[in-house]
Amino acid sequence: MVNSALGSTISIDRADRQAGPVYRQIADAVVAQVESGALARGSRLPTVRRLAESLGVTRVTAHKAYAELKTRGWVDSTVGRGTFVSVQPPSREPRTPALGAVSIDRAMAALHGFRDFEEMVSLAVAEPDPALCPGQAFLQLCQGLASDAAQLFEYGTAQGEFALRVELSKLVAERGIAAGPDDILVTSGATQGLSLVTTALCKPGDRVVVEESTYLGILGLLKSSDVEPVGVPLDAEGPRLDRLQRIFARERPPFFYTIPTFQNPTGQTMSAERRSKLLWLAADYGVTIVEDDIYRAMAYDEADRLPDPLIAQAQGQAQDHDQGVVYIDSFSKVLLPGVRVGYLVAPPALRDRLVALQQVREICGPPLLQRALAEFLRRGLFKAHVDRVLPIYRARRDALVDALAKSMPDGVTWSEPSGGYCSWVTLPAHPALADLLQGALARGVAYSPGEVFQVEPEPGRHLRLCFGTLTEEQIRQAVETLGDLINERLRTVPGATERVAERRTMV
Repeated sequence: MVNSALGSTISIDRADRQAGPVYRQIADAVVAQVESGALARGSRLPTVRRLAESLGVTRVTAHKAYAELKTRGWVDSTVGRGTFVSVQPPSREPRTPALGAVSIDRAMAALHGFRDFEEMVSLAVAEPDPALCPGQAFLQLCQGLASDAAQLFEYGTAQGEFALRVELSKLVAERGIAAGPDDILVTSGATQGLSLVTTALCKPGDRVVVEESTYLGILGLLKSSDVEPVGVPLDAEGPRLDRLQRIFARERPPFFYTIPTFQNPTGQTMSAERRSKLLWLAADYGVTIVEDDIYRAMAYDEADRLPDPLIAQAQGQAQDHDQGVVYIDSFSKVLLPGVRVGYLVAPPALRDRLVALQQVREICGPPLLQRALAEFLRRGLFKAHVDRVLPIYRARRDALVDALAKSMPDGVTWSEPSGGYCSWVTLPAHPALADLLQGALARGVAYSPGEVFQVEPEPGRHLRLCFGTLTEEQIRQAVETLGDLINERLRTVPGATERVAERRTMV
């Protein structure tokens, strides 16, 4: 029997921040009624719609209340049957995903694994929304290539389909990069490009310079290759060149890995002046720059004023630099992650070594997918797709920034990215925030802990929030939950700040 009177027995105080967010007040009230016997075990609860109407809250809030109860073990729900009070009381702490000791080896799988928990709202992964990806259009292009099936299911070339390299040369030309089809190597995503470069330029025991903080994947890749990362700190304009010069002089590294545009995880963009000085510094010390530019197409603000890629600036400066710049890009973050197509541009001698490595490692990439992508680019569908989704992702970015300003306490700062999917949040040094992630998971919100992106980890000081896969409402609710949790933790120590900032200038 449905307990239709449940809504009339729950009191909500929206003005009392000490009581917590509305969804948790609802969940706590249900738990109290079960413990007192007012709500019988096994009884059926109202639908989300009916509960929302009876309490005067949104369906999202009612759904979050039920999700909280399920996570804590107080209710069971079955599609088609409804939500019921659990017959047995919770015998242990609620089941939530746990990273345990954060490590690079398992962090990426764990961050993606948060999505396996039905009630979890995940801000953990820097990916596009599957609902916005042009899967149907791409499949239709694949079907349209049926007449070439015999050729497309043979082995292709190690360097990649010529038709795709032609289109890629046009794409990079729009970015100011001079590269013909023969200058381009097609890869299985950006990560394979990084793997090829690491193998070609490094030997076990070498030390490679990366930004602090940096892409989690490069840290794992270097570790698996027995190469040690050395971190260079960032300031508002990019990597600190004074520190970088000392590292170059001391280490003479095989390469310096950088994400100059919409950096992951910080979301920041290196200034044009810093790029120019970086190129001269690397040339002086004979250090190859590996430029990861996978987020460039995702520019939300004044894309026409975005600094040129490092490789374009290097070509324009005509530097006498034997190694030069390796430029890496991928369609995984903009178009279709599962297609796994990326590419790189490298100086001729290095490119030939990379093609030879590609031949040895996997013979070739899939000709069908590469030819279909070539058609997608040739017909202007890639540009049309980007033009369609940019306003949606821009609105989600704005929702994240606005929610952070409304929900976070004093002492918390964050980046306001002008592209990509990431905002880097910095917390005050405070012992109550040491296990913040596990507390957030228990409340149904996942994020990426900052230490997994760092050579020298600072546990509990940073978090990366990604907005690509969530709706604006989900983003606001998740950030509100995080803000409530951080406020609660800071209140546990006398003298900790309690005031919530109503608006804050972004950093």
